[in-house]
Amino acid sequence: TNALNQQNGLLFWGRAPLSTPFQGGTLCVAAPTLRGPIGSSGGSLAGSDCSGNYVFTFTTAYMDQRSIDVGDTLYGQFWMRDPAATWHTGLSNAVQFSVSP
Repeated sequence: TNALNQQNGLLFWGRAPLSTPFQGGTLCVAAPTLRGPIGSSGGSLAGSDCSGNYVFTFTTAYMDQRSIDVGDTLYGQFWMRDPAATWHTGLSNAVQFSVSP
């Protein structure tokens, strides 16, 4: 939530945490990482504000294809466009979650 509106972004995730500087932010997911498809943050159609948000669903099919099991702990973070930033990208806060049935 509170993402820059109308910008493309994607979730990348992995099985281990990290905390290292990356393009003006902090990279919180250790390699190897996998990424989801590119999606839009949505939000306001005009102007520039933080009304956007990113969503990614770990479907059963997606988890089966990537050998994700109940009880696994995963780490994720969104990487998105930010035209005003030095690197023209931004990173979301990170999330750690365990897969439950």
